[in-house]
Amino acid sequence: MQSTSDNANGGVAERRKGRSGLLLSAALTTSAHLSKIAVGFLLLKLVAVYLGVEGMGRLGNFMSAVLFLSLLAGGGIQNGIIKYVAEYKARPRALLRFLADARAYSLGFCVLILIAALAFNVPLAHFLMGEGGYGWLVIVLGLAQFGFAFSNIVNGAANGLHQTKVYAAIQIIGNLFTLPIAWWLISHHGLAGAALAMVTFYLSYSLPALYFHGRSRLRRSVRWQKFSWQRLSRLGGFTLMAIVGSISVPLVEIVVRQLLTGTVGLEAAGLWQASIKLSSAYMGFFVVFLAAYFMPIVSAQQDRARIAGTVRKFMMLVMGLFLAGASVFYLLREYFIPLLLSQEFSGLTDFIQYQLIGDFLRIATYVIGFVVVAKAATRLYVVLEIGQGVLFCLFSVLALHRGWGLQGVFMAHVAMNVIYFLTSVIGFYFYSRRTV
Repeated sequence: MQSTSDNANGGVAERRKGRSGLLLSAALTTSAHLSKIAVGFLLLKLVAVYLGVEGMGRLGNFMSAVLFLSLLAGGGIQNGIIKYVAEYKARPRALLRFLADARAYSLGFCVLILIAALAFNVPLAHFLMGEGGYGWLVIVLGLAQFGFAFSNIVNGAANGLHQTKVYAAIQIIGNLFTLPIAWWLISHHGLAGAALAMVTFYLSYSLPALYFHGRSRLRRSVRWQKFSWQRLSRLGGFTLMAIVGSISVPLVEIVVRQLLTGTVGLEAAGLWQASIKLSSAYMGFFVVFLAAYFMPIVSAQQDRARIAGTVRKFMMLVMGLFLAGASVFYLLREYFIPLLLSQEFSGLTDFIQYQLIGDFLRIATYVIGFVVVAKAATRLYVVLEIGQGVLFCLFSVLALHRGWGLQGVFMAHVAMNVIYFLTSVIGFYFYSRRTV
């Protein structure tokens, strides 16, 4: 009888420990992401104050290039590192062998990008900055992406080992480093300084990453070794997913923005662009949380019934959190939108509900999407990413052709996410029911 009571108490304690761990991870991830959002907004504010609208426009392509390389540096294998570190953490030899392979793969990819930057710095500068004289900035970016890749590896390993405190510390410390350096660069060196500030924003994470890497016991254990092309090919799938993910969204946005501008006008395109920026800010928190905490759990699980249970739990969690926040935002939209943007964007209050509904469905779909990434289902991921982009473009073209204007594009966002959500849920249902 006593043993049964002890077991019951132990079970309750274990569940409480699990819930407290989940809440702590959520709090740390929230703090890290909020610090990144805050610094990002402050950087844009500095650019706007010192360079104005024209300077912001000239800097746009370079900002996109920095963001693209921050995701693709080292092959864009951060999610792959999270997956395999979570799987191998109970097998030290396999873990060390994988980390050695990941380091070699990442270094090789960085070298290729640097060679491209050195060889094509002038034409790339023309495209990114409008002048070939800024070719040195392209070379600086080519060198900086080694730091991007290093911090991605350290962050990925920390997330795979469930070291949320390390991940959060790297993000927060890096963000604190950025602001004073960025202010000095922008205020003293104009456009070139602003470009360097954007590079600094992502490069600053490598400094705290280097500190935590130096303290890690894994640092002395990972050795350079003869790598296997068969093992490296697994990481190639994550590179393909990173390329598709980092290109597909901007490309779709460019197409829809051009259609909207030509059909309705610049003001409508501006309102839609503002809604995208707001959406990426709050959706980014959920993406980071799922990547840092949910994906390592799913990667380590092999039983489909347990995976299904984990997916349901996290889906309810993120949908509940999003619904609570979205409800507050919608009810107070007439105050929040001018506060976050400006009074010029008050027209967005008539359309923001469509964005919120679509994002509510999307955040639920993200949970299933991370299972796809965790299980390295590359072809399925690529099909889903391209499919949703094509679907959104088609719905937007149809809505604009029928004269529904800006509201039609927002409705296309909802329709695409309804189909995406239902397809993902049905697909995951059959996946979880399979026995092999």
